[in-house]
Amino acid sequence: MTVSARASGRRLCLEGQLTLDTVSRFCGPTSSPLTDAIAEIDLSGLTRCDSAGVALLLDWVGQAEGRGQSLTWIGVPAGVRALLDLYDIDFLAIA
Repeated sequence: MTVSARASGRRLCLEGQLTLDTVSRFCGPTSSPLTDAIAEIDLSGLTRCDSAGVALLLDWVGQAEGRGQSLTWIGVPAGVRALLDLYDIDFLAIA
């Protein structure tokens, strides 16, 4: 069970499984792939995402907003959309 992040210009592409078992890879000040240059997070490469993954993604949105920036999620899988609906989260920029 793995997850990877690859930056390409202003886009951060996530691939694999973003779950409770893998989110710790991106936690901490030196391990986050989120930079000031990132404006989009492409989730189309995720094969699985649970509530811990959604929590991490929401934390990244908060970090960006704290810097006066915004993040748009693209390629959002149906499973992630279902979790967002379940948690009644509708304030996100999703393309």
